[in-house]
Amino acid sequence: MKQTKILIFFLAILFTLPAAGCARSSSPGGAATGSPGPDISDSPTSSSSAPVSPELAPSAADKVSISINFATDEILSNYDSYIDEYVASEYSIKIIISTNTAAKDFNYFVVGNREENSNIVFFVNQVLYSTDKLLPEKPLVIGAEFPGTLPTNGLSFVDENNMTRYFTVNESGKDGSLFLIEFQPE
Repeated sequence: MKQTKILIFFLAILFTLPAAGCARSSSPGGAATGSPGPDISDSPTSSSSAPVSPELAPSAADKVSISINFATDEILSNYDSYIDEYVASEYSIKIIISTNTAAKDFNYFVVGNREENSNIVFFVNQVLYSTDKLLPEKPLVIGAEFPGTLPTNGLSFVDENNMTRYFTVNESGKDGSLFLIEFQPE
């Protein structure tokens, strides 16, 4: 009987190992950890957006890509100047938001949420910073707070296809890195 239990335990481990090796280990939206952040230009957009024909598709250099990271002295030293909208509170963390090309109608906002039909719906609650263009050579440094498990920070911009895209700013519970998740406000 004891040998049968050991055999079953060994077989369970043997069959679990290949499945564990297939698990995805990266965080949603990609983690921004000291290197250029996730390329959100390839994130899925809403199903209502019309496909872009190949001859009208923007080149890779024209696609808006947003990066987000903690605003360390090392990262800030890579820029001649930046927009400093950091408002200190005892819970604020200084973050930097940068882009590879001009991001039109850029907004940083407080994310609100409500429950609707057993789903959590996110919306723009209060715009904290807004600019006509966020430029690659002049990123935004702003204070963020990450209380609780639901996102409270967000950003939006108009992409290369003139679609407004919305993202929540999230902190990984696994390694503390920052990442973006796209949403459609209701």
